[in-house]
Amino acid sequence: MRVAVYGAGAAVRQAARLLASLGAAADFGEDDTWHEADGVIDAAGMLPSTADVPAVRTVDTTALEDWASSGAMMLTGRCEGPPLRCPGQPASAAWGALLATELLARIGGRDAVLPGPRVLGERAATSGFHRRAPWSANGRFRAGSVRRTADEPGWPFVLNGVTHRAVASDRPVRTARKRWRLPEILVADLSSGWAGPLCGHLLTLLGARVVKIEDPARPDPARSGPREFFDLLHSGQESVALAPADATRLIGLADVVIDEGLVERVEAKDQCWVRIRGGPGDAEAFAAGLVAYDADAGVPAPCGDAIAEPLAGVNAALAALACCLSGGHWRADLTLRAQAAAALTGSLGQGPTPEPAPPVAREPAGRAPALGADTERVLSRLS
Repeated sequence: MRVAVYGAGAAVRQAARLLASLGAAADFGEDDTWHEADGVIDAAGMLPSTADVPAVRTVDTTALEDWASSGAMMLTGRCEGPPLRCPGQPASAAWGALLATELLARIGGRDAVLPGPRVLGERAATSGFHRRAPWSANGRFRAGSVRRTADEPGWPFVLNGVTHRAVASDRPVRTARKRWRLPEILVADLSSGWAGPLCGHLLTLLGARVVKIEDPARPDPARSGPREFFDLLHSGQESVALAPADATRLIGLADVVIDEGLVERVEAKDQCWVRIRGGPGDAEAFAAGLVAYDADAGVPAPCGDAIAEPLAGVNAALAALACCLSGGHWRADLTLRAQAAAALTGSLGQGPTPEPAPPVAREPAGRAPALGADTERVLSRLS
């Protein structure tokens, strides 16, 4: 697959980097590269309006502008202090993954628009969280008194046991255009909380049929949280109440499985199994070194709200869609700490800090189904 990328913004560059790590050839800046491309990300207004090629049109922004607009900056720092900058480019990393996912969907024949970097602040917006360093926005994690040394910037994707990296090339790769088509996608989502459900939500927006599987003895704890946030992530999905051991057949029929390492993987042909593991998002981000620092007060400040979790969710959705587009059997392994470390690439740069935006959440498309609301109907279709 070949993609053309126009723009110099941090999110656009991150999208190209992610696509390259998944095997695409990414061309930058050439006026006519879109003629031969399977898809285009255009943040510079270079693509003609009449161009017959799958495209995502966006805007060029700096990493600092992305961080300020995401809502996460407003959640970083002391309650009585100013919102803080962070290391790396986490908002651009999230937006880049979303741009890359949207482009793959359009290349595959799906016409959908995904949200931007404000996904980082949606849980805080619905929960009323605020910055309170050295505590996390939700008040459940306290950053240590010693400033952590950041991990080396990494790569978010481990597919079939191999870490996928972008490979630079000084010569353009010429490939013939191919007509890609995404198949109908059935997703079995055994995850809970934020990271896995965000992955399932993004796949729902792209037209996948997502079945949320919950053990009736241990349902998703997020059901007891803000209803608006749970509705946002799970509206348009189906709910099945089954212990994982009783859901083997449904799991085996799924094209994509999302889990947290609590069930044994079922080997199935032409299936992508996405496994997301880790502890609380704030703790995992701190362990990776994705933590701000208030020099005036001498205290560390967790970045955003459990930032490793939405970073994992958007990257998991990209990995799942790429695997579905290519076909075959895939195992995608993502740890929250690795997702935070991957966002440490680059920096926010210099210059004046834009006015930070408060965290906001999109309106849910509807109500999430009640626990087990679709169990009988889904199982009857399997019999």
